[in-house]
Amino acid sequence: MSDDADQRRDDERDGGAEGGVAPARGGAQALTSTLRSGLEAMRDVREASRRHGAARSRLRDLEDELAESEAALARREEVEGSFDDIVAEQSDVVERSAREISGQRERVERLEDEARELDERLARLRDDHEQELRPYKRIAETARGRSEEAGRGVAEAKRAVRTAEGQVKEATDRREQGIAAANRAVDSSQERLRKVRDELRRAQGSGAAPAAVRQLQDELATELAHVEAARSEVSTVTSEAQSSVDAAQTHLWTQKRSLEEAQREADAAKREYEARRDDYEARRANAQAQEKDLEDRICDLRREAEEAKAAHDEAAERHDEAQALLDEARHVHDTPEETERLRDEIAALRDEIASQRDEVDELAEGERSLRAHTRSSRMALGAVVLVALALIVGIAVLLATR
Repeated sequence: MSDDADQRRDDERDGGAEGGVAPARGGAQALTSTLRSGLEAMRDVREASRRHGAARSRLRDLEDELAESEAALARREEVEGSFDDIVAEQSDVVERSAREISGQRERVERLEDEARELDERLARLRDDHEQELRPYKRIAETARGRSEEAGRGVAEAKRAVRTAEGQVKEATDRREQGIAAANRAVDSSQERLRKVRDELRRAQGSGAAPAAVRQLQDELATELAHVEAARSEVSTVTSEAQSSVDAAQTHLWTQKRSLEEAQREADAAKREYEARRDDYEARRANAQAQEKDLEDRICDLRREAEEAKAAHDEAAERHDEAQALLDEARHVHDTPEETERLRDEIAALRDEIASQRDEVDELAEGERSLRAHTRSSRMALGAVVLVALALIVGIAVLLATR
């Protein structure tokens, strides 16, 4: 009995396990089927879009090719329709531009030859002017040297005058001082003489001893001699001091005369230098004016040569353009088969474009239909992807918080 009960419990447990596994297996199969159908739908839509895009690209290429062919055909028809006018007009342009090219080339060569000749003349003229002006420049420089030397002589003479003036002042001061000192000595001697005379009168009036009177008389004679000697010294000092002053003034006068002579020489040297300088500058200005005239003529010739070159290039450009149009017209006129080929090609392209448009429309409709048909599968795939991403994010967050 116990064994039967155990067997029943085991059967029930196994049956419960199988009942849980079956729904899980069914869910996995449904998920797999959803993923497969979604992926297949995405692949089919991409392929349909690729075929549609390729067809549209091919249509654009065909339309571009048709536009180029139509433009080429229109140009050929336009040229063929105006062939006679184009040939006449462009032939005239080619002929006239060729003549102008030749004329401008000759003009350029002539102008450049003239400019080179004037360049050579200018070089020779500059050499000639340099040789002609060299002596005048040297004379002017020599005159300037003499003027500067004379100016230095004036400066030295002025310094000598100032020195002589100082010597006159010193001699005058010494004269005044010497005379004043000699006069003071006379005044002192006269003062002593008065004192001795007063003492002598008092001694004689008071009845002094004869010996005392004689002594005072001797002193009086001595003081009289001193006064005479002092007065003689005043004359001597005055004469000698005046001689020194006269000599200093004579030296000053001589130096002033030397200064005047030096100034006259300096003025004359300066006038000579200015005359020589002005003569040299005038000659040099005249030479530069002649050189400038040649330089201007050379510049004019080169400017005219550049203008002629520009006119030559413009004529050459008109010639090339006209010749190209002429060659094109003759080529179109001589190859009518190419015109027919373009017409056939354009017709074929139009047919191919019509067929390609139908194919593009068909593929576009197929792509729209496929997108509508697979919309649910693609949305389901998107939902599964979003759920899977959400699970991955949740697991990552859970692991990060542990």
